[in-house]
Amino acid sequence: MSSGKNSGNKRKSFGGLGFLTALEFMNDDGNSNAAAAENSNGDDNDTNNTTRKQHPTVAKDTPSDRHVLKPMAPNQSSFTINLTVRGLQFYKENVLSIDIESTVILQRQSDNEHDENAIAAYNGTRQQVGHVAKEQAAILASLMDDNIIKLEGGLVKEQTDTILSISVEVTLLNEDKRDDFETLYQQISVVTYKAKKQAKRSSIIDEAAVEEYASGITKQDSETAATCTIDICQQPSLPWKKNEDGSAASWPPGPEVLEKMCVGHANDETWWQENAGLRPPSQWKVQGAIDLLPNLSMSRDQKARASDVLDDAVHGVTNVWSDETLEGLRDLMHSENFWSHRGAGAYNIGQEDRFFSCIISLTIISPCLNNIITSDAFIRSFGGPYVLGQQEGKLKLIKGSPHIPLTEKICHGHNLVYQMVHFEEPPAPGFNTIIFGLNLRRSGFHYHQDTIASLKPKNEPMIRNQPVVTTVYYQKPSVDDGKELVLWKPLLNFKPKGDSLYLAARGIRTTHGMIHVQRAGLQGHAQHGIFHTPLFSKNEGEDDDEYIVSSDPRRGYRVAITARITHPDSEKRLDPFIKNSHYQKIIGPNGLSSLHLS
Repeated sequence: MSSGKNSGNKRKSFGGLGFLTALEFMNDDGNSNAAAAENSNGDDNDTNNTTRKQHPTVAKDTPSDRHVLKPMAPNQSSFTINLTVRGLQFYKENVLSIDIESTVILQRQSDNEHDENAIAAYNGTRQQVGHVAKEQAAILASLMDDNIIKLEGGLVKEQTDTILSISVEVTLLNEDKRDDFETLYQQISVVTYKAKKQAKRSSIIDEAAVEEYASGITKQDSETAATCTIDICQQPSLPWKKNEDGSAASWPPGPEVLEKMCVGHANDETWWQENAGLRPPSQWKVQGAIDLLPNLSMSRDQKARASDVLDDAVHGVTNVWSDETLEGLRDLMHSENFWSHRGAGAYNIGQEDRFFSCIISLTIISPCLNNIITSDAFIRSFGGPYVLGQQEGKLKLIKGSPHIPLTEKICHGHNLVYQMVHFEEPPAPGFNTIIFGLNLRRSGFHYHQDTIASLKPKNEPMIRNQPVVTTVYYQKPSVDDGKELVLWKPLLNFKPKGDSLYLAARGIRTTHGMIHVQRAGLQGHAQHGIFHTPLFSKNEGEDDDEYIVSSDPRRGYRVAITARITHPDSEKRLDPFIKNSHYQKIIGPNGLSSLHLS
């Protein structure tokens, strides 16, 4: 894989991280490699790709596909297929007019700078609403360009916040190209069948499961929000960095700085996408945290000490991941047997083993969750092991799964974001582990530390002075962006007057795809938590200074995708603690039910 046309010899290239192509996707055996293929988006820059002007070749008739591919009738000149339109979240205003049975217009977009096979989708007033899925467009594009086929119809059959399923009629225009037309029929049938098969598979985070735990302790969180005395949404954010004269530094860093970092230019979309799944830095929005200290009632010395701990330590980065990466993450998190239950509390292991297959069945997920799962929290780790918990005797060891290309790319992306924000690389060996933490409940979580000096069994897998870089993923960003707030406060000598949980020193409102970056070493000196964003509104008819404080809980799930740095020999380091039963539970690593100590 190329590192980009503008990248110099010194610049880092992670060439082995390409996703499977559309044709590789269709040639898998439907079993051991299927999950990895379905988690990919089809990187059209991969050196193994077939060029766009080559018409697709017939995939081998594998056992898993034979019953799917029905032969075409003699002289059949059209067929109907379901196509997927992705990326609706990026055209929110245009999608408002789309509903079930609406008609979507499809048009080739050969000048698309990200994908020369792109097929754009438009609403009835010719406003774009998304693109046909890459793996489908890769098969259709060249035949459309050569006037061998045309696409008609585009009737919406299913709709979510991010995806449409549309019914399209594919018509043959050139009888001399019937062989290509029949080949297309076979190829697109395989892709569509696998997409349909994937949609029916497990997902603990399907709509039914989210609704099952939607309320949670939302009422309690809303009551907590009502105690907030600071209109946090109206407070200014600190700059990314300050210049020597005290003025705010501009973003992005200059070319000479990027050259020293051995990374691509700030506008080089190809380099940043190929190497890390990121947008180029010129498109990022980087800010410091919201400064809450001026609003707190406490001594100057306490405020000064809090500033020493948190200044330049917490940042928020938005518009950072590419659309392809976010879609790849969604597909991965919805794949079969992805999540492991991380809830506290013991339950019958035989019962859990017997019923876990039910948990991943959409038709009976609610009864199984009621009977077996006692919380709404799930987890998955790639790379090294990670330990959950804050107290001895209640620790849970998460065993990491081997990395796949997408999770390796996410690790590299977090490394580069940290490096760009702090002008230094994270401690060696760099972020090498990714933890996916799913919360179905619509509430946050209390103040906590990820590193506690006294808990050696918790800290043993990780290097000291651990930095933290976390991507926040929302199921429904169109309605949930900004509804939650991460707050930080120092551990010592921080005692503002009042008893609200919102009396913190710094804060960041979270949005879909945002990365919040914590400087290395901060975890030993500060704690953080996620809370509902407090909403202030005037109390009509009362004094001008009277406000009603409320909150608007999330409507969908939230996933925190956190990068960690684990020791290369972390598994060996854990052996003594496993033998001495320091862990209440061992979870993973293959997305199955929790693995218990024997």
